[in-house]
Amino acid sequence: MTAITFLVIGGLLSGCSGGEERADSRKRGQCETLLGDENVEAAVKTTGGSDVEVGGTPQADVLAERLVREAKQWQESDLQHTSYTGCRVDAFEGDGISGTVDASVKWSALSLGMMDSPKNSRTWRQANESVYVETEAGPGRSRLIARCAVPGTIDSQPSDLPLQFDVSGTSLGTELRWELLSVFARSVVDEMACTKPPVIPSTMPTSA
Repeated sequence: MTAITFLVIGGLLSGCSGGEERADSRKRGQCETLLGDENVEAAVKTTGGSDVEVGGTPQADVLAERLVREAKQWQESDLQHTSYTGCRVDAFEGDGISGTVDASVKWSALSLGMMDSPKNSRTWRQANESVYVETEAGPGRSRLIARCAVPGTIDSQPSDLPLQFDVSGTSLGTELRWELLSVFARSVVDEMACTKPPVIPSTMPTSA
């Protein structure tokens, strides 16, 4: 193989690597816009990883468009809803994953009427008339549901099909998970054109 051939292959490999790095850097920047730049930086730091890979669809307008389209097709008999990953950050240290931070949104299988049940009232906190928060929905997971009436949907959609936002990461503390969750929810809701937009609080609800 000639020296020129080596140079060409080397240039192609270098170009591919650079393209991947630029794409990953751009997506991380979009994640920082979606979840808050300081929040993402703090979340990555908790994982202890020196390298990160970013995935998902970190664009609030794209997520909102998909959610609106799904809501307009929804019927009360539909119990399965698509979950959309807004941002997933995998942190690596050496050859292994040191931590993962994931933010996703979907239409919830829980209705707002379920929040008053004895079981749910023990874990869900009402932030206001249209938002409920579960700060410990599972190990390293926080969840928020919000009423969002989408124009062009059936009458029961606002109460029976609220938005559900999840943020998970075992390395994250409750406060940081909340910061990521609230900014994420606010970013998407701002693009949803809800008839009466839910108010996503900036501070975590403290009373059940």
